[in-house]
Amino acid sequence: MTDNAREYSVTGNPADSGQQALIERVERVLSQDDRVLGVWLVGSFGRGTQDRFSDVDLWVVVAADDADGFCDDWPKFSDEISPTVFRRPLGKRVFNHITPDWLRFDVSVGTPDTLASRTRSTAKPVYDPHGLSAELAAPAAPKQPDPARVQSITVEFLRVLGLLPVAIGREEYVVGESGAGLLRQMLIDLMLEDVAVEDRGGVLHLNGLLPADRQQILANLPPLEATRESVITANLTCAAHFLPLARTLHTTCGLPWPEDLETAARRHLSTTLSLDLPA
Repeated sequence: MTDNAREYSVTGNPADSGQQALIERVERVLSQDDRVLGVWLVGSFGRGTQDRFSDVDLWVVVAADDADGFCDDWPKFSDEISPTVFRRPLGKRVFNHITPDWLRFDVSVGTPDTLASRTRSTAKPVYDPHGLSAELAAPAAPKQPDPARVQSITVEFLRVLGLLPVAIGREEYVVGESGAGLLRQMLIDLMLEDVAVEDRGGVLHLNGLLPADRQQILANLPPLEATRESVITANLTCAAHFLPLARTLHTTCGLPWPEDLETAARRHLSTTLSLDLPA
């Protein structure tokens, strides 16, 4: 491995033996192809927040003229790096893999003109013979809430909340349980929009992102069951936490609040189920 890769492997949370061995094989295999200009760890390994459950995300940079051919050849490289029980392309330049030991690794193929789109705090070199890491951008400012996403989540939350009388009226409590699950996920998604870090990472971790009080809110949400009482309680509890945060983020983002939609949802739940939404 390169000096940079050796240094990386013992900083932050060290890779476990399987992850480290995979990274070493990637470096050994790809360094033999002249088209490869560099390889970086990205994702949790790039941020230094990996653990033994993390997938290994790799970014491979090749010249623009070589990108299509390199991607066509990727199955051959993949077989040299590790046997897989699952491999699929996502678009033309991203590949997902699972090994027989259920080690997950993803590879994306980029070109030199995209170097500045990555930052030195989120990409760590595995193989960098040309010193291209110097072209990576400086660490970015912490992310702020995305106005379009905040608005989209809020509108969808109110829309799904307004479907509660359908599930209750039809006694479709399994459907209602699924709907309450959607509301819970939207509450999580909205909380994540309020996390100011450079890279929020993937969907399989919250402990390192959400503050303790919000983790406790999620932990205390009532269990979901396919019963009338459970479905109603879950909807109202999610709304009690979601709506105040959504209003705050709308103000932060300078967004108008969907007053007409909220008013209609409140009136609909009151008229059909005699339920009053929390403020």
